[in-house]
Amino acid sequence: MFNRNASHVYHNANIFHVSQCRGFEQLLSTGKFRHSPLGTFADRAAYCRFCCYLWNEDLLGGSGQVYKIRRLGDLLQPGSGNAYSRKAEELWRCCVVVSRPMMGQYIMGLSGAVFSLEPLTLAQELVSEKAVDRLFVSVETEKGQMKWQCFTSPLAKYTNYRHVTWDGLTDEWAADIKGILKLCLTSHPQCQQSGPRVLPSRLLRISKAGVSSYHVQLITTPEGHTGDYAALSYCWGGPQPLQLTKNTVENLLQQPIDSRALPQGLNDAVEVAYSLELEYLWVDALCIIQDDQEDKKKEIRRMGAIYQNAFVTIAAATSSSVHNSFLHNRSVLNTKYPGCTVPVTLDSDGSHAPSNMTVMPVHAHRSDIFPLNKRGWAFQEALLPPRLLVFGDLEPFVRCRTKNVIRKSRSYIQYEMSAIHPRRIIDSVANSQAHEQGLFVDTKAANLDFLWREIVEQYTIRELSIPEDRPFAISGVIDLLSEMFNDECHFGVWKSCAVVCLLWKTDPLENRTVLPDIPTWSWMSVIGPVDLETTVYFDKPESLVEWDTDTSHTRLVVTCCVLEAEGVYDLAHEFGPGVLIEAWPDVFPSSSASGRKPRFEAVGKCAFLVLGRATHGRYFAIVVTEEAGGTYRRCGLVELNLPESWRTRPKRQVVLV
Repeated sequence: MFNRNASHVYHNANIFHVSQCRGFEQLLSTGKFRHSPLGTFADRAAYCRFCCYLWNEDLLGGSGQVYKIRRLGDLLQPGSGNAYSRKAEELWRCCVVVSRPMMGQYIMGLSGAVFSLEPLTLAQELVSEKAVDRLFVSVETEKGQMKWQCFTSPLAKYTNYRHVTWDGLTDEWAADIKGILKLCLTSHPQCQQSGPRVLPSRLLRISKAGVSSYHVQLITTPEGHTGDYAALSYCWGGPQPLQLTKNTVENLLQQPIDSRALPQGLNDAVEVAYSLELEYLWVDALCIIQDDQEDKKKEIRRMGAIYQNAFVTIAAATSSSVHNSFLHNRSVLNTKYPGCTVPVTLDSDGSHAPSNMTVMPVHAHRSDIFPLNKRGWAFQEALLPPRLLVFGDLEPFVRCRTKNVIRKSRSYIQYEMSAIHPRRIIDSVANSQAHEQGLFVDTKAANLDFLWREIVEQYTIRELSIPEDRPFAISGVIDLLSEMFNDECHFGVWKSCAVVCLLWKTDPLENRTVLPDIPTWSWMSVIGPVDLETTVYFDKPESLVEWDTDTSHTRLVVTCCVLEAEGVYDLAHEFGPGVLIEAWPDVFPSSSASGRKPRFEAVGKCAFLVLGRATHGRYFAIVVTEEAGGTYRRCGLVELNLPESWRTRPKRQVVLV
């Protein structure tokens, strides 16, 4: 299989190579071997499963190459425009080369991000076999000139010690999960609790009731008591069949309920918590009085602390409703080209004992498609906990403040597309000592404004059943960052970088959503995704932004150059058509007059408040309309190319509401 004279035989109707497999041995020792000419692969693929895999698997050829091919077979059997026929003869003689990165080597990932291969999750003595993490394929001439390579995706997970065998929470899996959590707790300095874990005001206490059932008892906890508990992050999926209300609170405090009477998702959570030897579980629907506004307000303010203090947060990632089980998924792995198993000598002690090596197609794990990760409230529930136990579509894994993914051990599941940012960015900023300890962390964020851009853009693409929840569902993250950066934030605008926080834009709405006490200058006042891309091009402020003396913090005082909109429109022709470069209205309609840039059609007097200079020498300004009493409301964002005479105008104060 790995040399041109290799033989192939049948075995139980599944054909694979049984020669000495010198290619595998060379791969393990040098990291690279030359397989065989590309022109022979069409025939090889008919009777060799490994060659069939190489020939047919989607390898994502690099987009910058001459041959923008996704499959090795397409190099000689191209579709329209994929390859030039005059190159076919040259490619026919080229050799297919299989290689692997060495442990610790930096490689290019699916998203284009460079990352390092991390060691096995569990201690080496707990892994019975050896493994190679991933393989790459390329096509080279006899002289070694590269003709084609799959730059952006590994060919396969290449393993002989573990298949993915999740089929519910068995005793073995419970022990493995406890081992992963213990590993995090004992060896990750970033994941250690800074203080005692203060218990929430209410918890569900779990006790065994039978072979397959538990008693669940609502309890109130004394103020300031500490201990270990699990929290649940899940999708309600509509009205809850069992809630804590003014009418049910007394009964739930007095009488335990059989877990089998709970919705299936909550029943699963109880089973997980008990299997991890945790006596207490926090679930919002049963620990917050849902029809008591004062209790909801008090508990929502504590939400950040509840998730940060939890020993572990259970994430029911794949369930869209509390009625669905998250412990029994029926996902289908990549089975188009099944794994290829060949006998090969791997022992390094000279015994040459044969072993089976399995090449498996990669299954790209994408957590962004999970129902839970489309839910607004679940955003901070993923960022705040020290440990997040995710029940995805394949098998459980853990996210923590040190590693984005901790799994049972390496397998053919590719978790790179499953990353949740900016969780590790936050922790990297807060824990610079991680580098001194050799931990691999993402440090591209060193300041709050960059970090906030990531948070806002990811948070606002999620859905909220109640739009009024937009300020509250991120309040725990704001509390965390306020303490971390010793800063102050109101309605999504930080005191230390207020100008940058005002440079947001969104898809225009038919009408601005009216949310109680949310000022128009805040991105929280609109529904839908918010874009802070302009902050990337921000150079320096040209204004001063402060809060008014009102205790509600809904009024901003901006000292800046104020340009009346009509003056900009009417006089721009004196300086050329490029004064108003681009406009992003918050609300429809906006129109384009013939030969002019878009105008803002707003009721009342319209003005541009010049906030800051961009890196390319232009200026960013927010568009406002005047209200009664001399206050202004925001209605959009613009980019301006200002003449020098306009920039030197005296600055004045404007109050935004």
